Amino acid sequence: MAPEDFTEFFLASAGTGGAFVGLLFVAISIAPQRTFDDVNGMSAPRQHLAEATFLTLANGFVVSSIALVPTVNVGWLVLFLGLLGAVAAARLGTLIARFHRHGRVRHPPWRHLLRVAGITYLAVAVYLFEALLGLRLILEPADEVAYGQLAVTIIGLYALGIARAWTLLGNPRHGWSGLINPLQDAEDLRVRDIGEGVKANHDDGASTS
Repeated sequence: MAPEDFTEFFLASAGTGGAFVGLLFVAISIAPQRTFDDVNGMSAPRQHLAEATFLTLANGFVVSSIALVPTVNVGWLVLFLGLLGAVAAARLGTLIARFHRHGRVRHPPWRHLLRVAGITYLAVAVYLFEALLGLRLILEPADEVAYGQLAVTIIGLYALGIARAWTLLGNPRHGWSGLINPLQDAEDLRVRDIGEGVKANHDDGASTS
């Protein structure tokens, strides 16, 4: 039910989205053990980030594909995927905050958290906007302005997915990609905390004996 003016965009977006999903699989397949082999919980942030990236890229691909079906109101799907993405992104932000606790501090410094999780919080806003567009398209299936805003939103989701896939390639620590990397120093902190816990247990055992 999308206006004819948007047919070429959704056609190109569907093909691009499929290619981006393939890019994500390549990024993970380079070293799948880093993402899925959980050692003391240190790969958990990578796995959750990979899942969020897949959801982000699949969102644009699925929406664009369904928008090409002439008898389907894509608004329902957009509403559902927008809400699903917002919940998933909010959960990812919570998990990132948990893995970035410094030592025994209950919460990480807010500036540090904003740096490593800022894009995730931005994703929550984008997904909520997508959900609102879905509701708008349900009420007005031929709203060209809403379709234009949906197209821009899909491009934004692709950009977010690409940035996350780049992070999954190697956990960058420098440059702009290191600045927005939610995995930066999370694993180092986990190793340090585990080491401190082992040392504390050893000291307790020594003092008891």
